[in-house]
Amino acid sequence: MRDLFRLCIVTGDATVLNTQVQSVNLPMDFGSLGILAHHAPMLCTVSKGVLRCVLEDGNTVRVRVSSGVANVIDNELTLLCSNAEVVE
Repeated sequence: MRDLFRLCIVTGDATVLNTQVQSVNLPMDFGSLGILAHHAPMLCTVSKGVLRCVLEDGNTVRVRVSSGVANVIDNELTLLCSNAEVVE
């Protein structure tokens, strides 16, 4: 079993996603940033784009996000942004 961590994507209106994941790729100005379980604490800006995450069961979910702020601490990634929607 792979190491997991919590991903929480929050907008001003709702919690868009709150689940255990294997990995996350955040859209950044310079490309993308990969996050795995037990990542070092970090605070960074996220660019408008598509966030990709691999869920606990191995399925990939894409979320279109606006620019925002991501915080990684204690095996949890929290993304705060104005808009976010799961892309089918």
